Amino acid sequence: MEKDQITAIIESIVENEPRYTVEAYFFISDAVSCAVRKLEVHRHVSARELLEAMRDFAVESFGAVAAEVLRGFGIRSASDVGEIVYILIRAGLLSSSPNDRREDFDIEFDFFPENPDLPPPDGLPVIDQDNK
Repeated sequence: MEKDQITAIIESIVENEPRYTVEAYFFISDAVSCAVRKLEVHRHVSARELLEAMRDFAVESFGAVAAEVLRGFGIRSASDVGEIVYILIRAGLLSSSPNDRREDFDIEFDFFPENPDLPPPDGLPVIDQDNK
């Protein structure tokens, strides 16, 4: 499917489901691709595997502001990720296995435990709090 077609589908989804931004759908789709690429053998990923890959992808993409960016997308919980995944599945943009369930995402998952060592996103300066 061409990127223009995917964009049109996602924009249509957002018109009907405005809880999440267009960027949220693209981000989750990219996170799924990233999770699958990291596997030794191509297979479906579990909800937990996807959530962990999404967290890593968010940190790689957005650095220290990853949590704020995801909140800006409307993603605040594992359940939100599940909603987006299953909306993309219903739209034909992702696939699922017979054992996958939307409820698999209804778990407690700490996206970003307090970690002061997260790198800043590319292009942002590092502020040294000790040398003010």
